[in-house]
Amino acid sequence: MKKRANVLLLSFNLILLAISWVMALYAYARLPAKIPLWVNFFGRETVLNEKSPVFLLYILVQTLLVAVILYFILIRRHRENPDKSLAIQNLQKEFVLLALIFVQLLFIHVQRSLILMAHGVERGIRPFYFYSVIGILFLLIPLYRMRLKALRKG
Repeated sequence: MKKRANVLLLSFNLILLAISWVMALYAYARLPAKIPLWVNFFGRETVLNEKSPVFLLYILVQTLLVAVILYFILIRRHRENPDKSLAIQNLQKEFVLLALIFVQLLFIHVQRSLILMAHGVERGIRPFYFYSVIGILFLLIPLYRMRLKALRKG
């Protein structure tokens, strides 16, 4: 059962990554001549720069992050810890894949905010959404610890 959950979470991660690429490439062709290259989190004025491929840096970093994490949890970790129980390994993979979904949602939100800021539709990120996703990420830690403790007892 746990393997099925991990496959589902992996699929969602890959779908989110694909959506990010489609969004970035579709929007890049339609961006105005001046675009913001980062989101200002502290209320300062946004600096506009000429449209450049630097805009795609967010999606490249997101892709690299996903690739590195998937490499470590799906390939390398299994080779380094053959003595760990399969249930604990599956729980660890599940936790990392679930957390990665929320990290990708943060990347997508920042990227979406940049696109909308470039078109003058929004002034920045939506703080409630951004901090809610970060809060959920932090709530996953005690949930993981409780499940790990229950798994070790049972």
